[in-house]
Amino acid sequence: MKALIAGLMLVAAPALADTKANSVEECLAYADLALVASTLAKHGITQAKTESMLPDMYALNTEEAQDIAHRIVELSYSSNLIKLSEPKAFATAFGSMCVRTGGRLDSILGAKL
Repeated sequence: MKALIAGLMLVAAPALADTKANSVEECLAYADLALVASTLAKHGITQAKTESMLPDMYALNTEEAQDIAHRIVELSYSSNLIKLSEPKAFATAFGSMCVRTGGRLDSILGAKL
């Protein structure tokens, strides 16, 4: 698990702490989204198809939630992540890091472009 967390930090770009989950519940919801996205990536579903399905599965009611979901999908489809871990391990590491950082997601997802 520690190696996976270190790998997540390597995949992410240098961080600026401005994207934040507002509660443990949000961290868990984003971890679940990470599980779904990385599973779909592993099984060859296109990134565009995955992004089109997310609104049917999750309440992405704000622009920030949509941005976070998009960034999670991008990370899930990165070739480094697909090689580094299984979807459950990625989602567990994502959720754990989200909670440990107080919901600051840029340390996981990289800085906004």
